Amino acid sequence: MSFEAAVGEADITPVHPPYPSLWMGGYGWSPRGNHGAIARRLRAQCLVLWDGDVPKVLVRADLISIPRDVNQAIRGALVDEGLVADEDLMLLASHTHSGALYGDTRPNPNVMMGLTQADVDAVNGTANLITDALVQLVRDTLELERTPVVLGYAEGEAKIGHNRVADDFAVLDTVPVLRLDTTGGDLFAVVFGAACHPVSRGNDDVFDGEFPAVASELVENALGVPALFVQGACGDQEANDPHSPATTVQLGTVLGQAVVDLLGDDVFDDVTGPVATAMTEVALPFHNDTDDPAVLAAVRAKYELRREVLGPADPNWRHAGLMLEQIDAGELPTSMPMPIQCWRFGGLSVLALAHEPLSSYDVRLRAAFPGTLWVMGYANECEGYVADNETLRSGGDLHSGYEAGWNEGDPTIAGEGSYCISYAWPGPLKFSDTVTPAAGTTERIVMDASLGLLSS
Repeated sequence: MSFEAAVGEADITPVHPPYPSLWMGGYGWSPRGNHGAIARRLRAQCLVLWDGDVPKVLVRADLISIPRDVNQAIRGALVDEGLVADEDLMLLASHTHSGALYGDTRPNPNVMMGLTQADVDAVNGTANLITDALVQLVRDTLELERTPVVLGYAEGEAKIGHNRVADDFAVLDTVPVLRLDTTGGDLFAVVFGAACHPVSRGNDDVFDGEFPAVASELVENALGVPALFVQGACGDQEANDPHSPATTVQLGTVLGQAVVDLLGDDVFDDVTGPVATAMTEVALPFHNDTDDPAVLAAVRAKYELRREVLGPADPNWRHAGLMLEQIDAGELPTSMPMPIQCWRFGGLSVLALAHEPLSSYDVRLRAAFPGTLWVMGYANECEGYVADNETLRSGGDLHSGYEAGWNEGDPTIAGEGSYCISYAWPGPLKFSDTVTPAAGTTERIVMDASLGLLSS
């Protein structure tokens, strides 16, 4: 069965003017802003696949993450206009750490970098322009001429990263590739992925699509068709050292060449329609049950103590102040929402996980699912890390508890310097102190919901 396809592109590199903010996302804990230097422009790409006359819309963008309110705003605009169904729209961030700070919620610009309210207002101004550009990109791509295409899927390999949490944890070297060929036999477009944090450049003030952009450009220059990169479950997957502009080129070249080499081999399996799409949302509870007044009072006391012993220059102090404000206003969150999306083709299932999922989810989902599976991360919205039970229960014993969200032997509040600080959460996600995660804990909830979608 053939589909119809179109690919559109937009430049979303902030330049002042008209963009009011050039603040950058990806690193804490001090202000970091661009001053006009651009290594590779940031872009958004939109692939529309018409299955019959129904569009399936994939948007990928060189963004650090997509906050929940932005995801909802983009969906609201496009769904309300009747352009695409909610479950047929997939938004994907590359997670480049050399792009714009996007939005003012999670991560929180004040907590993460100590930005003033005027700076935060400027960040929102830039976010609004990027959001408008993404919505318009979808509108424009839907109006492009449709090309009949057939799809094929294969997997290559590129060794570009390591597991930063533990030496004996998984390293994901798989390179998923979806090729789109015209019915006349010409290559039309390529969608490819990897699972690796785009931090290869390092913490400087240069805008850069990072190693995914290098790889995409290599594929496009070699083959003359659009190449769209999507990120995998790379919450614990780190780009190889040393982090430098030269490493960005090196790793991107390795990845891009792996895609080109794979496309030159006759190893692709047919991917057919019709496409079944579905989306669900789960609530991931925090480990500490702050619905209990006594527990909430204990948490408040700990954040008050943190404010007493730290100072305003410390992001942990700023985070503690925000937590106290939320407690006193009765607005402290008790769970983190997580959208999970599934597109099931004939011969391939795509599972798109929100947030920063760790590699264990890729490993365990692929082992549990009998078909061919592509696991994507940073999908639709990204507001924190989603660790497996082993990482969560280990806390500060693994990578200082950054991915677990707690350290110092205390899982009742956010660990200092952990992701819970920049993402402005009150504490780690729920885990069980057992090898097999118990019902109602993070890993069980995510795995059960994901496998349920895949089998529905």
